[in-house]
Amino acid sequence: MTRRAAARAITPRNAKLLPCALLVALTMSAGPALAQTTPPAATPAAPAQAAPKASGELEAKLDQVVKEYAKDPQFKGHTEQQVRDRIEFVAGNVIFATVHEVGHMLVAEMGIPVLGKEEDAVDAFAVVTGLKLGDALSDRILTQSARGWFLSDKRNQKQKIKMVFYDEHGLDRQRAYNIVCLMVGGNPEKFSKLAEMTKMPEERQGTCQGDFSNASWSWNKVLEPHIRKPDQPKADIPVVYSPTKKYAVYEKGFREIRLLEVLAEHLSDRFVWRKPVSMVMEECNEPGARWDLSDRKIHVCYELAADFGAMYRDYGHEPKAKKQKPQKTAAKKNKN
Repeated sequence: MTRRAAARAITPRNAKLLPCALLVALTMSAGPALAQTTPPAATPAAPAQAAPKASGELEAKLDQVVKEYAKDPQFKGHTEQQVRDRIEFVAGNVIFATVHEVGHMLVAEMGIPVLGKEEDAVDAFAVVTGLKLGDALSDRILTQSARGWFLSDKRNQKQKIKMVFYDEHGLDRQRAYNIVCLMVGGNPEKFSKLAEMTKMPEERQGTCQGDFSNASWSWNKVLEPHIRKPDQPKADIPVVYSPTKKYAVYEKGFREIRLLEVLAEHLSDRFVWRKPVSMVMEECNEPGARWDLSDRKIHVCYELAADFGAMYRDYGHEPKAKKQKPQKTAAKKNKN
């Protein structure tokens, strides 16, 4: 089954957007700092410059990709900033979907107790994980993931897709606001403008600090016993890229950037795993990503990457200014 957290429509017109998945790999390579969550009052341990180093590489790679694709005929008429916005939108949403499934895997494999809906808990895990980098680029990418849920809600309304109130996931717009709330709760001053843009009431913004503190402290507390010590062996987390003709461009691209390998190395280095786990990229006949307890794998569909670009293309652009009709002159021409 495909989780609605990652379900999107498929379109072949977005194959050019694959390089943005490299941002996911570089972000996840930030190392141990990404998995640590602490309450706002606590002073986080220094991450041995892992986060700044990874962030610097990420920014450099982003600049390189933006400059490359700004020259592509597909982006003719687009500024570098517009190209950057599209790439960051796709990357931010891929990151969220991937780390969301890592949250499910951690809950299952570490025997983590969940009070409330698991989907809400792992959404919080994904947000807190993204906030740990704490730099401008990671903030923009996380903002794009919230934007993705707002656009998903917009698309559902446009296509007249009925809201499923009994689904295990929250409604798309709710999930968007939950991301914004945790961001505001983690740093009210930094994300106050984001709260204003999304029209989040001030009284709700005040309670977001408690939401962030609870989510951050809780994930830190339950993961602490499973953190790997230096003298403990690293688990082998196999990854597989299933052959595909239909999505060969994605298979090739993900292999080259080592998306699954980077994530597997991070999880292997960070945690002690009780049993073997693995990850696979494959055709799914629909876009999505999921953690499957039956085979102990995270499945990432090749179709997933294509859809984020489709959503951006169809719903993410700013409305174009209407062309003004030429004004009629006061004097009429003679008809002879």
